[in-house]
Amino acid sequence: MNILEILKQAWCWVFGKDKIQDQLATKHINGEESKQLSFKTFLKQPILEEVIFTDCKPLWRIRIWNNQLFYSGDDKCIKSIGQTPHACQVETVTFSGNSPDDFSITNSGEIIYVDWQERAVFYSQNGQAHPMIKLSGWKPWALCCSDAGDILVAMRSNDAKRARVVGYQGSKKTREYSLDRNGRPLYGSPTFIAENKNGDVCVSDADYNRVTVVDQKGNIKFHYRGQQVVRKYPTFYPKGITTDSQFNILVADQQNNCIHVLDRIGQLVSFITELSLNEPYCLCVGKSYELYVGEYHEGQVKKIRYLE
Repeated sequence: MNILEILKQAWCWVFGKDKIQDQLATKHINGEESKQLSFKTFLKQPILEEVIFTDCKPLWRIRIWNNQLFYSGDDKCIKSIGQTPHACQVETVTFSGNSPDDFSITNSGEIIYVDWQERAVFYSQNGQAHPMIKLSGWKPWALCCSDAGDILVAMRSNDAKRARVVGYQGSKKTREYSLDRNGRPLYGSPTFIAENKNGDVCVSDADYNRVTVVDQKGNIKFHYRGQQVVRKYPTFYPKGITTDSQFNILVADQQNNCIHVLDRIGQLVSFITELSLNEPYCLCVGKSYELYVGEYHEGQVKKIRYLE
C-alpha cells in the first residue's frame, strides 16, 4: 500500500469517526426539537426586523425567555422588556449591589447570575437574589444553562494565570474543562459561553482571540480564530456567543462590527456585516430563528432574520 492510500484511509477514519459522534450526539435531542430540525438555508441578505432600545449603556448581556428580552449592563439590575408594549421592568437586584457580569435563565424562568467581585454565583427567587455557589481562588466571568440540567460557569483564577469551565448541579461540581490532551490551557480569558444542541461547549476567549469548542468529555473539537476572513479582518475580536437549533455557532466580532456564523465543525458558513452593526457585543437566538444582537455602547438590540 503506497503512502497516498494510507493517508486516504486515515482521513476517512478521522472524519468518519467525527460524523458518527455527531450523529450519536444528535440522538440526545428530544422528539419535539427533532421535528424542528428541518434544516434551513441562510438568507442571501439578512433582514433587520426591529431595533429595541434599552436603558443600559454599556449593554453587557441579553437573553430571550418566554418572548421577553432580558438584559443587563453596568448597574445592579437585571431587567426585561416585553414584546408588546416595549416596557422595561426590573426583574431582580443583585445581592451585593454590584453589576451582574453574566446571567442566564433556567427553563422554569429562574435567573442565575455571576458576580466576579463576590467570587460567587447567585440565583433569583421572587426578585430576591440568594447565594448559590461561593468560589475560593477563582472569579466567575460567564455562565449558561445546559440541556443536561447543570449550569456551566467560565472562570479565571484570582491571579488571572489559569482559566476553566466548571459544571454545577446546585453547588455540586459535575464536570470541569481546563486543559487539552497535551496539557495545554484550553482558555486564557473565557468571556462568553454557550452550549450547542449536540452538547458541545463553546467559549469565546478575549486573551487568545479565538473560539474554543470542546465536546461533553472535554475533548477539543476545534479552535476558530477568524482565519477564514483574515484578509478582510486581520484580527478577530470574539465576544458574545450563542447557538441555534441548526447547530450553528454565532459569534459577535465587536471591533470588526460583524457576526461570524460557524457550523458544528468550525467552518464559516455565513457572515453578517451589512446591517450597520455598531460594536456587536452580546447575542442570543429566539425560538423562531431570530438573532438578537446587543450593541455595546449604543445600548440597543437589533433583531435580525438570517435563516429562511
